[in-house]
Amino acid sequence: MDQLKKEIEAAKNGESKLILIIGKPGSGKSKVIHEYSDETGVPILNLDQIFGTSCDDIETVMNDFLKNYDKDVLLIDNKRVLYAKDSKIDMLSFLKKLTEKIIVVATWNGMIEDNKLIHIRSKLPANLEYPLDNENIKFIQK
Repeated sequence: MDQLKKEIEAAKNGESKLILIIGKPGSGKSKVIHEYSDETGVPILNLDQIFGTSCDDIETVMNDFLKNYDKDVLLIDNKRVLYAKDSKIDMLSFLKKLTEKIIVVATWNGMIEDNKLIHIRSKLPANLEYPLDNENIKFIQK
């Protein structure tokens, strides 16, 4: 959790405002975000619980939510709704767009390989891959 605190402080001082906690299932990603939440009182947003299986209006809802959100960090865990088979949302772009308004810390079920950020989509035919050229993202690997 010390590394997460360090990255959040750096983000407050102008560095990347998107921090991804990356690891395979069971690696401890959620544990880190929950420990930070418990220590700081920053709530964890469970997008699956909020949106269920439909995310058609997720950007509008999130923008409205952030207007009244009084913390300087947004913690996101359980975001399966963003990468569901029928989702039209580009998950990484969505998270980066949120950083225009707030520091975002999100768990990321996957890894970095060959200069690509890979998101493992269990029970779906293909993983998501994002090239990392010129990306301003901080990574904490579990």
